[in-house]
Amino acid sequence: MSKTIKKSANDAIVNELIEKQMRQLKLGGLAKDWFNVPFTTKEDYLLKLLEIELKEREVNRINRYVKTAGFSVIKELEDFEWHHNIGIPNGITRDDIENLTFISKKENLIMLGDVGTGKTHLSTALGLLACHKNKRVRFYTAASLANILLEKNQRGNLNSFVMNLKKVELLIIDEIGFVPLHQDAAQLMFQVISDCYEQRSLIITSNLEFSQWNTIFGDNRLTKALVDRLVHHSHIMIFSGESFRLAQSMKRQKSY
Repeated sequence: MSKTIKKSANDAIVNELIEKQMRQLKLGGLAKDWFNVPFTTKEDYLLKLLEIELKEREVNRINRYVKTAGFSVIKELEDFEWHHNIGIPNGITRDDIENLTFISKKENLIMLGDVGTGKTHLSTALGLLACHKNKRVRFYTAASLANILLEKNQRGNLNSFVMNLKKVELLIIDEIGFVPLHQDAAQLMFQVISDCYEQRSLIITSNLEFSQWNTIFGDNRLTKALVDRLVHHSHIMIFSGESFRLAQSMKRQKSY
């Protein structure tokens, strides 16, 4: 009996040591599951261990991509309602959008329409999907990006921030039009968007038509040049109809 107890204690010590060394080698997936893996041969056991570790690393990589993207909220594509008031232009289909083919082509999606019509939900959901497909994504509201650019410029580290943006495969700028931009911020934003031209994809949402964008950027010449670059390789989606948030709020009130 004492031999059995001693063996169990030794086994526990060895198992603890194995798991400690696995974690030191950054094999977190193995450290959690190695002891419970069923197998028939040594080769089968090794193969299953490698599969566990690869799956764990894939999950961790996706989580890092999602965290780094900076989404305001997490929105899933499966929860998005493709209602009839969403105008999808010729040259792209719903499948193209959901399969992110525009990213591989370095094309842009520009979503124009009133508040509450689903633009932010769709842009966030597509960004999240891109993260799951191991693509580097960044999400900013126009106001937050403008503030970051101004702050980085004032502190003298704008170049490093811009260089990091150049490594991104999809840049999402949400809510252009809610807040007019400072002249310096407008010029910096123009530079960021220009740097994306034919190099990486953009998703831009706005509640204003292009003809009103000069009220945001405050410079007709700059606005014209910006719109010209955006439109060249973009698919412009028009969102119309009533606000989803307002409709859901009214529905909840009626149910009380």
